[in-house]
Amino acid sequence: MLRKSPEQVPDSWLVFLFALVLMQFSSFVAATLINLGEDHSHLLTLMTNLLGMGIYAAILFVTGFFHRFVPVVSAIIACGSILTLLFVAAYVLLNPFLGGNIAVIVATLIIIWSVPVEVHIIARGIDQHWYIGIVIAMIVFIVQYAFQSIMTGRT
Repeated sequence: MLRKSPEQVPDSWLVFLFALVLMQFSSFVAATLINLGEDHSHLLTLMTNLLGMGIYAAILFVTGFFHRFVPVVSAIIACGSILTLLFVAAYVLLNPFLGGNIAVIVATLIIIWSVPVEVHIIARGIDQHWYIGIVIAMIVFIVQYAFQSIMTGRT
């Protein structure tokens, strides 16, 4: 599965819409089944995700691969959403049997796996080595983290 790339994702706005619905569903499931705190905002999560998509769109545009926007962003959103659902399932199902600490570790490892997946997708989307994908993914993460910190008043 890791050898697949955005070229295998159909260039279809229907696929993109499905990915967006899946993203909202996974966000809702995570907020519902895991206590994310009173300061959690679905709107802020959506805005943060849209910011990330905007950065990826800009990178695709600057590198001359904007024609791959729909498949690349659809793949990033869909893979991230599936991994979020796996994160929630691991946490919710393991917590009663193994305790909170082990459930958090397993769930966190699943979320960490999303980084190389995202790196692979963006690097293949712009026909660059995965080192470039790491740099891009880290920049997107830092910008999204800073945005959420600013919007919630955390430093």
